Amino acid sequence: MMRTTLVPNCLALLTVLAPAGRCSDTTAEESEMGTLEIEVVPLDDLSITIVYDNTAYHQGLRADWGFACVIEGLEKKILFDTGADGDLLLMNIDKLVCHPRDMETVVLSHEHWDHVDGLDEFLTMNPGVEVFLLESFPEEIQRTVAGSGAASVEVTGPVEICTGIYSTGPMGSDPEEQSLVIATDHGAVVITGCAHPGITGIVRRAIELTGQDILLVMGGFHLRSHRDEQVQQIIGEFRDLGVVYAGPCHCTGDRQIEIISEAFQEQFIRIGVGRVVTAADLP
Repeated sequence: MMRTTLVPNCLALLTVLAPAGRCSDTTAEESEMGTLEIEVVPLDDLSITIVYDNTAYHQGLRADWGFACVIEGLEKKILFDTGADGDLLLMNIDKLVCHPRDMETVVLSHEHWDHVDGLDEFLTMNPGVEVFLLESFPEEIQRTVAGSGAASVEVTGPVEICTGIYSTGPMGSDPEEQSLVIATDHGAVVITGCAHPGITGIVRRAIELTGQDILLVMGGFHLRSHRDEQVQQIIGEFRDLGVVYAGPCHCTGDRQIEIISEAFQEQFIRIGVGRVVTAADLP
């Protein structure tokens, strides 16, 4: 693994939060002014499985409004968001990836029901995980985590989740939201829950965090109310920012997804329940 130490231009409050090569402790508070060490992981080791989405990628799989994915190939198996229905989430994880008890870390993007309502059932099945959630999350969600016995990690700024994968820290407001950035040897992979703070702003944050070009941005882009010309403008910003592959889903909107598909052509990644994104999809 390669390690670089970067001083982002626009993130003066980045902190050294966890020793390189180790997962973070159970607090993510800013400890001192400084830089965030970035470690690069092999893209060939990475796989991202969609376990919850509005659409099914394969026949025979159940879809539902919401989002969740499982990230493998890093130090720990990571569940990003929990969808809206815990029973469906557990079934899909078990069918597509592994037993839910094998998951080690949960990261919640934001507080909306279609991203967190599966959490209670998941923690009932697997209370031994660590849960990264924003400090601004409602007390009800925080009590759910604490009551299960899971380790709660309050995220107040950009933080290392495990070697090679980082939270953007809270962005935006009403609600605040965090996204994930994976630094690979072929560029950064950005995974969003709903992108309420704006998808291009999240991409910029990922570039600032890692100093890398963006290989792939995937997840909910929150564009359902955007007109065609607005989507085209975002595609143009993606191009300017060097985004190579795009995998929109969930709250992006069907019409908006098809516009992005037409623009990216063979560099468009179709997302749905059962889709597994690996290095083979990102040549």
